[in-house]
Amino acid sequence: MRFCRLGPLLVLACACARGPVVSAAYEVPATVPLRSFPRVYVSSGDDPLEIALVQELVFHLQGDLEVRRVDRDQLEQLRVAGQIPNATLVVMFDLRTEEGVDVETTQRPETVCGPGGCYRRTRFDNFDVPTLKATATVTVYEGPTARVLQRTTLEARERGRTFDSMRARVLERLLADLKRLVDARPQRVQVRLLQVDLPGVGEALQLLERGQWREGRLALERAFRSEAAAALDRGERARLLYDLGLARRFDPVSAERDPERHFAAAEAALREAIELDPRQRYADALAQLQDHRRATAEARRQREATERNFALEQQRDPNAAVPPPPPGYDASPPPS
Repeated sequence: MRFCRLGPLLVLACACARGPVVSAAYEVPATVPLRSFPRVYVSSGDDPLEIALVQELVFHLQGDLEVRRVDRDQLEQLRVAGQIPNATLVVMFDLRTEEGVDVETTQRPETVCGPGGCYRRTRFDNFDVPTLKATATVTVYEGPTARVLQRTTLEARERGRTFDSMRARVLERLLADLKRLVDARPQRVQVRLLQVDLPGVGEALQLLERGQWREGRLALERAFRSEAAAALDRGERARLLYDLGLARRFDPVSAERDPERHFAAAEAALREAIELDPRQRYADALAQLQDHRRATAEARRQREATERNFALEQQRDPNAAVPPPPPGYDASPPPS
């Protein structure tokens, strides 16, 4: 086993191999891609909390989309009359709230005195804690056909406050969760790189630490192709491949030019690292890369669906076929 010398002490090489922690980000697509269609009708029942949630969603989606709040009773009439255009989604809310009281017990010591003297005992007190649970079911329909595309459930719980206060907090939490569902967002990650005893690697890690993924990746590629790299032992070479896999993963230029080749090259480096030295760190990096790859492919498909649907909207041909739902919607949703 190789050691690193620090003064008079010897420590294991794995401790010496720890490198900088670097930050990166990638796009996570919307779970409920409402923005892939140019028109969205939103409907709800009569519950005040439900109406407030719908109004906030309408306000959040307005801008690039045509968003309307439609009474539930009118939707079927519009559909049967053929007045719901093809490139339209219908979103319906069903909000259920449960108010309750939990009984909790506290204990505290107390002193009790009597004819025989004083002694200590534990006193148990019961008290009521108000609770509120809200469950919002969001169902997305294909507007002209009323076919269910997706059904999602959100939950929020509050306790220990007044019911008015808990309702306000529940609404805030449900709305925050709903925005995360309908919006694409950046996923920020931090990864630790590993030091490798090879010329050029230290400079490459410094570039990556400064966020220069393109330059750092190219520097690691040069180091990897050097004659000295071929002479590394299995552990050192695995660390080099691990760094190279991460650099390939987050190189934005490579990802933009050819996403499939980009992710395949990163995966190849990580798989070779695992073969050389099957550490959990390398397996975790491979799993995270695969999540990143799936998210990037889904985001690309959603963008393509959005462009296609908005192009259909510009044509506004009343006889045009209903556009296919964008990727991300459940192909086999539960029955309405």
